[in-house]
Amino acid sequence: MKNNNRRDFLKVSSLALAGAALGAYDLPFNQYSYPTKRLGLQLWSVRDAMVPDPAGTVKALGKMGYRNVEGFGYKDGKIFGLGMKDFSKLLKDNGIKMPSCHHMITLADCNAGTKSVSDSFKKAVDDMASTGQKYVIAPWMAEEDRPKIAELINAYNAAGDYCKKAGMRFGYHNHNFEYEQKGPDGRLLAEWLAKETDPALVALEMDVYWVHYAKQNPAEWMSKYPGRWELLHVKDMASTEKRESVEVGDGTINFSELFKNSSKAGVKYYIIELEHYRTTSMQGVEKSYKGFTAIK
Repeated sequence: MKNNNRRDFLKVSSLALAGAALGAYDLPFNQYSYPTKRLGLQLWSVRDAMVPDPAGTVKALGKMGYRNVEGFGYKDGKIFGLGMKDFSKLLKDNGIKMPSCHHMITLADCNAGTKSVSDSFKKAVDDMASTGQKYVIAPWMAEEDRPKIAELINAYNAAGDYCKKAGMRFGYHNHNFEYEQKGPDGRLLAEWLAKETDPALVALEMDVYWVHYAKQNPAEWMSKYPGRWELLHVKDMASTEKRESVEVGDGTINFSELFKNSSKAGVKYYIIELEHYRTTSMQGVEKSYKGFTAIK
């Protein structure tokens, strides 16, 4: 997820994505089956509707067919102005679950010496765990932390350890810079994340659009690190000079070919996201839902 407003938002507030330990509750996808019960929507896509009217927006998403959402914006026990349990009830009343939620963590939230995380991060995890969420996903890597990628890896493993104790999974969501910028040893930041984080503690959420934007091949990364990519952000790319995000099925990304790697990649959830709009945000995510379900 990205654009300048998005980046600014991430720097000043905690985002929330729900997480939990994986078990036998769910099987990986394969190229022949994309069950809608494992299809979700990142609510950032409809932030203009969620902020003023979370109840009406959630009701409309349920009618579209969405059965999962990925949250953001958790702060002080609330999300979209509602307590976590109240928001969870709103979702449940509309046949929707929130298995994942984005929540920021930086080096300031981790004591490298004791491998512990801050009390504020612990509270966020505990609040999310209380509603049965499965994943807490870091949506962004602070620019000032990137040169200290080795320390950040330790922070992510520490976050993963705390999430695991809470019955959840910690994960990381990429943008394009992880596939463009290099760490101190010359490896891409994406390589550090995939290679150095502990698979038992940290899951990876691949944003397919941003991997393509960085002119990398998502399928190659999925094959190189099988089992690591437990969530996929499904965003299509326009064939324009700006290569903005576009409704699923209307862009240049061959999802059908890419999804053939889903089972080995370890995918548990597909999550639609839309950051640019040709109509309204709600019309856009409805069109994306239909585009996804048409993939063969």
